[in-house]
Amino acid sequence: MDLNTVKREDVLANGIKHHLRTIGNASSSMVLLHGWPQTSYCWRYLLDALADSFHMVAPDLRGIGDTAKPDTQYDKATVAADIWAIMDKRGINKTILVGHDIGARVAIRMTLDQPDRIDRLIIINGRYPVLGDLKTSDLTQMKERWYFFFHQYPDLVEKLVSENIRAYYSHFLNHWSHPSFFFKEEDVNEYVRAYSTPGSIRGGCAHYQAAMNEDVAQWAADVGKTISVPTLVIWGSNDPCSPPFYTDGYDQVFINSSLHFISECGHFPHEEKPSETIALIREFCSVNPY
Repeated sequence: MDLNTVKREDVLANGIKHHLRTIGNASSSMVLLHGWPQTSYCWRYLLDALADSFHMVAPDLRGIGDTAKPDTQYDKATVAADIWAIMDKRGINKTILVGHDIGARVAIRMTLDQPDRIDRLIIINGRYPVLGDLKTSDLTQMKERWYFFFHQYPDLVEKLVSENIRAYYSHFLNHWSHPSFFFKEEDVNEYVRAYSTPGSIRGGCAHYQAAMNEDVAQWAADVGKTISVPTLVIWGSNDPCSPPFYTDGYDQVFINSSLHFISECGHFPHEEKPSETIALIREFCSVNPY
């Protein structure tokens, strides 16, 4: 991918500066929300491949990378408000919304709150807490999710990780991907750079603090709700972080959805298997395009 074709820009939205990667001038838009430990850079293959069909907008979420890092307000409703504000700034009334990992939770929050502004929803290895968090008591998952608890102590995390940033973030990139896949050095370098920016370690922790605090009540209020927006769920079959069983019950919540597993793929289908991921998205978006 020629990164020079992707525009990097900052926009003030919801009271803070957001950094965006954008490309494409189509009338239809696609907004892409990354997870942890990544940034909008994770969408590089999709940005390049789909720019011929969509106006692509990929922000760094608050607290991460080149976006501002406020001390508070990392609950999903506030992060969703960030994205709505970015859309408003860019004149986007309705969009195709793509979310991975934490970004998927934000995307689901947005779709629950304002479904009329979401043309279709694409979830990539992203747990819906109303269903998925009931399964974290699985012993294997408790072992996998140690970082959820570690990130509740940002002072300690910052102290221990700041001098070992590459080792820390590389662990998750490597452990969560399929054993046959290896991130390129240039990709690891970019993620390390992003999380080396002042406040990014704490900002990443803040998303997990919110997940175990403010978000709990927000998701509890959503029990029993369904989403009728057309939804595509893409899932790497070999994800140790979010195994396929987290999709159990998705068809009862996302009532107009299709689920596709990608074999020999871990937590990052859009980077591990970009061609398959892009093909699934193209097919999904080609049906009754808006």
